[in-house]
Amino acid sequence: MKFYEVREDADTQHTGTIDGVSPWCIPSVACALCGGHGGLGEAYSTVDLSGFPERGLLEEARSLEEISLETYQELCELLRPRVPAGAPLVPGTQLGPVTGKSSGRFGDFYFQAPWALWASRETLEKLQASGMRGLHGAPGDLRYRGKHPPELFDLEIQVRGSLHPSCYPSSWQAPCSRCGSHRNSYPAEAPVLDGTTLPEDGDLFRLREFETIIIANERFVDAVKRLQLGDILFRELLVR
Repeated sequence: MKFYEVREDADTQHTGTIDGVSPWCIPSVACALCGGHGGLGEAYSTVDLSGFPERGLLEEARSLEEISLETYQELCELLRPRVPAGAPLVPGTQLGPVTGKSSGRFGDFYFQAPWALWASRETLEKLQASGMRGLHGAPGDLRYRGKHPPELFDLEIQVRGSLHPSCYPSSWQAPCSRCGSHRNSYPAEAPVLDGTTLPEDGDLFRLREFETIIIANERFVDAVKRLQLGDILFRELLVR
C-alpha cells in the first residue's frame, strides 16, 4: 500500500473562501517544566458540546488563555465520552461545526488551512459511495455571500499514524516528560512513515506527531483520480 501527503492545489481556478471557527477549543496548557503546550490541527467537527457543563472553558474567546496541566487533564477526561473513541485531545483541538461566513466559487475540495480540509456534499457522497472508509464530517454553519450557497462539509480526520524515527533530524528532541508536548519541526524534505503504525481501516488520517499533516493511502488517491476530483494534490511518501 502506498501513502501520500495531502496538499492544496495552489493553481485552483476556484475562488471560494471560508472565514470561521469552531465554537469550542481546548485551551493551551501552562506546563511548569517546558513552559507551555499548544497544538494545532486536530478538529472534531461532528462533536456537539451544547449540553456540556464545562463548555465555558472551551469557548473560542478563551483559547488564547492558558490553563494548568491538572485542569487540562481533568477537562480531557470529561470530554472523552463526547469525542470519537481514541481521539487525542491536545491543546488547540477544535470542537464542533465551523461557524462563520463564506463567499466565492468552491470546487470539489477546499483547504481553509493546510490542515483543514473541506469537501462539497457531492464530493463527499461520491467518495463514500466508492467505498472510502472512515470518511465523514459536519456541514459548516456558514453565511454565504451570494446566490445558491454551496453545501460544504468540514472533514473530520483523525490521528492514526506516525513518522518513522529514521527521518528524525539530529536536533530531534523527546517530548516533555510532564505534558507530552514537543518543539520539533516536521521533516518536510524527506518524511518517512512508520509502516507499523499506519491504519488498515481508514483511508485518510493525520500524523500523531504533527496533526497538521494529512495523509491519504492509495485507495483514496485512486478514488480521487477515478472520480476526476480537483483542487487537491498528493505527494508520495516513503514507508519503512
